[in-house]
Amino acid sequence: MPEMKPPIRGKTSPYGFFVKMCYEEHKKKYPNEAIEVGEISRKCSEKWKTMSEDDKRRFVELAAKDTERYQAEVAAYGGEDYLLKKKKKKTKDPAMPKRALSAFFFFSQERRVDVLKEHPEWKLGQVAQELGKRWKELAPEERSPFEEKAASDKARYDEEMRVYRGTEGMQHNNMQQHPHHIPIEQQLTSLTNMQPASQDGLTTIVIQQQPSQHELQQMQPMEQLQSAQAYITHGELPNQ
Repeated sequence: MPEMKPPIRGKTSPYGFFVKMCYEEHKKKYPNEAIEVGEISRKCSEKWKTMSEDDKRRFVELAAKDTERYQAEVAAYGGEDYLLKKKKKKTKDPAMPKRALSAFFFFSQERRVDVLKEHPEWKLGQVAQELGKRWKELAPEERSPFEEKAASDKARYDEEMRVYRGTEGMQHNNMQQHPHHIPIEQQLTSLTNMQPASQDGLTTIVIQQQPSQHELQQMQPMEQLQSAQAYITHGELPNQ
């Protein structure tokens, strides 16, 4: 059986589809003009905030279909194991609860083996499409077991997140009471993860090179904090 590549593209949100439409319309209307990304993004954001739920519905439906496509591809590639590996790359907190899975995802995990046995030559996208097709053909009573699994998994996730957030809040309070116990590396991480200051209600995105690990190691603790603060505020390092 040929090795399948993991899903290349992640899920797109309703707003993501709306922004994509805005860009495409702008290119058609002004084919010879350079695209001002910041200006178009600002206008898209303003327009989205004023749209009714009915106006947003088609983008919500597109996002739902894209989520189904993504889940089918993940299930075809390896299911939950793939999501866990991907999640470990994104988060540094091993205590974060495992996300809840949808009914369609449970179905895909169970039936992907059958599809691969029937069509071992198929690529990832073909397997995902077949899983989506079979899911839509299921009668309500056939979907029921998978929906029950999804409901149970959501209850598990909600409870684990409740406990996790409570524990996280206690840790935050302890750090507030004893700030000198926070390692300098953790303070720097918190600072550099903050969003840059807002100007006129818009977030100013600064793309600059952050201080390297070697540079940070050469600085004293106070200099490290000043460097991180300067990067967040101005997008540049202070003069040394």
